[in-house]
Amino acid sequence: MKKTIIFLALSTLLFVACEDRSDLTAPSLPNTGDADFSRFVTIGNSLTAGYQSGSLYESSQVYSLGKIIADQVGANFEQPIISEPGIPGKLELHDLKPTILPNSQMGEPTNLNYAAPYNNLGVPGAILYDLIDETDLTTKYASRQNPYFQIVLRNQAAFGASIIKQALVLQPTFVNLWIGNNDVLGYATSGGTKGTDAATGTLPTDVPTFTFLYNQVATALTDTSGYRKIAVANIPDVQNIPFFTTVGPKLASSLTAMGVPAMVYQTHSSPGYGVATTSDLETGKVLLTLTGSAATAYLGDRSGAFYSATGIPVPAGVVTDSAFGFSPYNPWPDMFTLDPTEIVIAQTATSGFNNVIGSTVAANPSSWVLIDVNLYFDDIADGGLVLDGINFTTSFILGNTFSLDGVHPTTRGYAVLANKFISEINNKFNASIPPVSVSSYPASIDLYN
Repeated sequence: MKKTIIFLALSTLLFVACEDRSDLTAPSLPNTGDADFSRFVTIGNSLTAGYQSGSLYESSQVYSLGKIIADQVGANFEQPIISEPGIPGKLELHDLKPTILPNSQMGEPTNLNYAAPYNNLGVPGAILYDLIDETDLTTKYASRQNPYFQIVLRNQAAFGASIIKQALVLQPTFVNLWIGNNDVLGYATSGGTKGTDAATGTLPTDVPTFTFLYNQVATALTDTSGYRKIAVANIPDVQNIPFFTTVGPKLASSLTAMGVPAMVYQTHSSPGYGVATTSDLETGKVLLTLTGSAATAYLGDRSGAFYSATGIPVPAGVVTDSAFGFSPYNPWPDMFTLDPTEIVIAQTATSGFNNVIGSTVAANPSSWVLIDVNLYFDDIADGGLVLDGINFTTSFILGNTFSLDGVHPTTRGYAVLANKFISEINNKFNASIPPVSVSSYPASIDLYN
């Protein structure tokens, strides 16, 4: 029998009873200083959409980054709501091993007929180019197999052919822009086997292309009068998310217990394999992806059971009757490994992108403000963060910051980010928007037997 235990932080319900209702007045809105949130729009990818635990679903969307900020300033904020358990079915914790599986059901959009562009124009999976791309949505779905473009953008003819054009239809007075993560993240999460560069499709977007595209976006969004304000976030280092920091150290512990000093992993370059010591895995010199966690159960296996169980094609040159993970003939798969060369490629791209973002903000000193999410996540990874008595770290599941996919924040993680945005907006635009109480946001875990 399925049992579900859900831990939620319940918000207090306030009821007002008063005989003389003439004394009631509307609550005062916070001082937003030089910033006007009357038409507030967020632009980006899954991080702005409110994506969590591998899915986009209503109970996460209502706590998206933009929605949290909009609630603090009293702004209208329409989103492309998707019913539970989301698209695709969200990841759930089935036991404390942990076993994490997607919900077998799927939700559906509930407000596709909203008669204007959404205020939340975050499209999960979007790269920088997608902000200006005007490709027909049916054609785009055929090439990308990403349903979120059609869910978020809908009627291109009426609302605008691109994400940026739909944003401008709303004549925004304030914009949150957070884009570019997938221009490096796609490369990293694939173990360096796929990418977004136009030339090869196996590397991050090249910096000159990123610069050209980001300048186009900035030019389109910037109000020459300076009235429209733009809060822009940069891109965090992939080494600070549990998708890359969970499996390696655990595998190192297993190897130590087995009395094995190292493992063998597949590489692109000759001789086609590398060796990672337990120290390499513990310190992050070699990163193993969260998607490869199931492979740990097959270490030393000589039957090829890993490839049979997962359906992953046997890589060229791999001999499955040699020891899995311990032999150059049956190495840990490249798609689950970010080796030292690939780590440098990802870091170089991230640094290049962040330089472009920083330069854009510096070129618009009166109307743009930078939220240095990269530095913020560095700080959380280094020493953690305590807010409202809650300890936030980058540890998987128990760290409170990241959801079950190891990439996207939890609800409380989004609240932490919202406070960072609010703090920088206040400092830049002479505002006094109050921070949110992080502990008042839900912290939930679903456990199935």
